[in-house]
Amino acid sequence: MFIETYYDERAALPGSTSEPMIPYPELSGEELTVWQEYLPIRREIGNYSRFNTIPDPAIAEINKATRSFERIEIWSRVDDPMAIGVIGEEKPRYFSIVRWGDAKLTPAQVKRRLWVEKWLLPLTATGGILVFLVPMFAVVAYGWITAGF
Repeated sequence: MFIETYYDERAALPGSTSEPMIPYPELSGEELTVWQEYLPIRREIGNYSRFNTIPDPAIAEINKATRSFERIEIWSRVDDPMAIGVIGEEKPRYFSIVRWGDAKLTPAQVKRRLWVEKWLLPLTATGGILVFLVPMFAVVAYGWITAGF
């Protein structure tokens, strides 16, 4: 199992802006869309089941991040969850906190997986239909020919 934290100590230094510094990278644009599609199950950290074990280093990172966000959500699919910090309700901003799971995937790899998943079902269904129809047509044609029509 891998654990990837996104905390950036350099971002935690106070800047000249009045907006508080958030030491985690913001998800936006295509990267946000890719992660939202790849990790479709979303729960607030308070609603996360105790049976879904979160590794101790991930819990430590989530605890450290709680003061920076209005809420923290766990986005997941089968074995690849990610903790996301959220600020705002109407126009929420999303920040990567920590990700853990079976495979360390980059956004580019996730995008490729989504593309494969998108086309896999239609191609499999088409192949299955053809595997059924071609022999059926062959049997019908053979019966038609041998019957003398």
